[in-house]
Amino acid sequence: MSTVCRDLRLYLRLLNLLGMMCWHFDSGHCQLVATPSCERYARTYLVVILVATTGCFTFAHLNPERFHIGIYNRTGNFYETVIFRSTCLVLFFLYVILYVRRHRHRELVQLLLRLNRRCVASSRDRQFLHNLILYGVLSVVCFGNYFNGYSRAGLAALPLAFCLVVYIYTFLVICLLLVFFVCLKQIMAAGLVHYNRLLGQGDLAPGLWGRQQILALCEGELSDCFGQLMLPIVALVLLMAPSGPFYLISTVMEGKFDSGEYLAMVLISSTWDTPWMIMLVLMLRTNGITVEANKTAKILAKVPRTGTGLDRMIEKFLLKNLRQQPILTAYGFFALDKSTLFKLFTAIFTYMVILVQFKEMENTTKAISKF
Repeated sequence: MSTVCRDLRLYLRLLNLLGMMCWHFDSGHCQLVATPSCERYARTYLVVILVATTGCFTFAHLNPERFHIGIYNRTGNFYETVIFRSTCLVLFFLYVILYVRRHRHRELVQLLLRLNRRCVASSRDRQFLHNLILYGVLSVVCFGNYFNGYSRAGLAALPLAFCLVVYIYTFLVICLLLVFFVCLKQIMAAGLVHYNRLLGQGDLAPGLWGRQQILALCEGELSDCFGQLMLPIVALVLLMAPSGPFYLISTVMEGKFDSGEYLAMVLISSTWDTPWMIMLVLMLRTNGITVEANKTAKILAKVPRTGTGLDRMIEKFLLKNLRQQPILTAYGFFALDKSTLFKLFTAIFTYMVILVQFKEMENTTKAISKF
């Protein structure tokens, strides 16, 4: 199991199964090969996803009333249809991006697989496995929430099937990308640990060269390839996040369920978006790249000065590089680190307040119309 996780083969198989990164892994040469059959599979899968998402979006756009929940308010039902259509659009664009840029993604992942094989200690293998277990557990929780929530809310059979398929499949796809991105960040952080160890042992040239290669890859290809994917993903999670608390306020807290359903709906509504938020927090909290990169200054400061050209090389390196923070961004819109968490939770709370205000306006309008 350790070897499987070290090469991230489980992730690659799942990504291949879901049609996102369709490559054959050559373990002997640590190489990802895009065979003709892999290309056909990726192309066929893309067509199926594009047709399915377009069909779901069109159906929801032409028949929004089919997705309405009887006990929900008008604001909540409109919000739900917006979420459904936005989910279809995000899934559509993710597969298009992954297919168009598949060769760049393959080269990036291949470089990191080789770095992983060369630098990552066996103790790191458990992190990859723990991430995958967390992904599996949250997928089960997500399925349970969606199935019980929509069926107990009284959604009709056809829109219920649409919602279950679209939302659960989207969770599987998006959160697999998130957890795979976390693993790639952990590989890069482990690589920095390896090269910092070389610096501490006095191997300055290979240590500095390896460090710079990792940081250049982080700020370049990793940020460019995955940052473009994270932008629509974070935007979708930000849109979906207030849905659970808003449903709780609009239905459960207003006594629209009897005593038999009350506790179940409180539990479902309060944990509705928990799987999404846990995965998002995991992705943004993993900040080992910056931490390890900043340790280089402390290591170089302890290197004894010899009065030779080595001192000038160290000083030049410190002046030129240590002020540069290895920041991953969502295509330049925001940083993909824990500094963004507070901003996201603030935005979610703001959207929640806006939805409640619309709900109160709706209630006021209904009360006035009765007179």
